Amino acid sequence: MSKKTIITLGAVFLFAGVLIGAIYNIFMSKYYDKQECSTSLVVYYQNVRANITLNFMYSLENQNGVVAVSGTYIEDNKLKGRIRRDVAYDWNENQDSYHLHSTKINKFEIIETLPDELLANILPDFYVYPDKDVSYSILNQGTHGFLFTIGQRPLFYCSR
Repeated sequence: MSKKTIITLGAVFLFAGVLIGAIYNIFMSKYYDKQECSTSLVVYYQNVRANITLNFMYSLENQNGVVAVSGTYIEDNKLKGRIRRDVAYDWNENQDSYHLHSTKINKFEIIETLPDELLANILPDFYVYPDKDVSYSILNQGTHGFLFTIGQRPLFYCSR
């Protein structure tokens, strides 16, 4: 092979490698940039312990989403009920401050066994009743998730 052929083949392979890498990066960024995050919480209130998972699914484009709320409600170390509901919401934002507004609550009555009054003791009204608000400062933590805070106080980390 001549030097010209070797240089041409090297350039073709280099270009093909860059093109394949760019295509792979585009597809993987869609995979890793899911518009969702999840957190697990343990809430204590008097003699009650609630193990709660919040799965935030959202659309940055439409500024709306759904929070799937699930968990267990334990009183005096005995299981008193289960939690399973979806909270549809929309939001508006001001820099890192997000004002979420619940638009609809969809309870899975086959699974959920607790009355709203008990849930209101352990969760903000946003997660319990429609047409309620909650405000968070949400700080992006790169590709790994978000830190939800109120003022300077961190509340929970929501991982992607």
